[in-house]
Amino acid sequence: MKWSMLLNRLFFCCIPLIVQCYKELPNESLRHLAKFTDPERLAVNGTLMKPLLVERVSGTSANIRVREYIVQHFEDLGWHVELDEFTDATPFGEKQFANIIVTQNPDKPSRLVLAAHYDSMYQPDFEFIGATDSAIPCGILMNIAETLDDLLSDGSIHYRQKDKTVQMIFFDGEEAFQQWGPTDSIYGARHLAEKWESSIVTHPKKVMKNRLDQMEVLVLLDLLGTPNAQFPNFYRSTSWLFYKLIGIENRLNNQSILKTVSSKTGERLISMFNPNSFLTFMGEAIGDDHVPFLTRGVNILHMIPHPFPSVWHNRGDNADCIDQAVVENLAVIFRTFAAEYLELDPLPHNEL
Repeated sequence: MKWSMLLNRLFFCCIPLIVQCYKELPNESLRHLAKFTDPERLAVNGTLMKPLLVERVSGTSANIRVREYIVQHFEDLGWHVELDEFTDATPFGEKQFANIIVTQNPDKPSRLVLAAHYDSMYQPDFEFIGATDSAIPCGILMNIAETLDDLLSDGSIHYRQKDKTVQMIFFDGEEAFQQWGPTDSIYGARHLAEKWESSIVTHPKKVMKNRLDQMEVLVLLDLLGTPNAQFPNFYRSTSWLFYKLIGIENRLNNQSILKTVSSKTGERLISMFNPNSFLTFMGEAIGDDHVPFLTRGVNILHMIPHPFPSVWHNRGDNADCIDQAVVENLAVIFRTFAAEYLELDPLPHNEL
């Protein structure tokens, strides 16, 4: 037997054990976290999502307005806000870009990093909103921040990871202006990964050579919000986290927390995760904002469905394609994921 085959078998045998070793919230805490969902905030015409559902091409005034909206959201929460502003050459000349980096407590050395891109694709023939790509992912990240913020506060009895925090990155310039390629795409991610690779970081509790070392995992959300889309398990190094998400979905379903019927079609919603996809451990097949970080050694959990939604890069990617039930389910699943990763318990009398 080849060593690679043996290692693969050993890895799959160990997956259940790895997940079991990761502490899970009790059922009453799951139910309590689910109560933080405000359907009005998550609706496409709601107070959180609506300002994101506009055309927001990099370098335009609309892009800047959305940037300011995201920044204000996190300033109101009291998070540390950093703008990575730069100019880069595009097929249409020099353009201004700005990544948004927000951190709940920048003094902590290690980060769970959640990310999405906030720009929309340039489309001269029609107004391209990019609801799934990626307004809804941005809104879900903002919702995670606002619903977990109190639990993450310094000195909180709910928070047991004293050296770990959550960071969110809203990338600019993910979309190509003309044709996807190495110099016409992921402008923001390419700039930030290179910048952080050369940024020196020192901390008394952790040995780090640069800011990339602070990232325990980069969880990238993209193309979310349509019914019955499924995520493949793209990377071996984060397979245990993929199976953790499957476990979270199952536990939430067992507690009757998740919506089971599509608000768009009335059909039953299937599992969001496909461990048997032909793309298992084939993350290199899909380019996205994670790639510059992946090539520099950062662990990646890529939450993008395959096949892509039928509205991908066409005029149908607007508010009408978004399934409210799916958005609420995604918000609860990733809220729970972040809470368990950081060992946050909304009911601290329960033992994790």
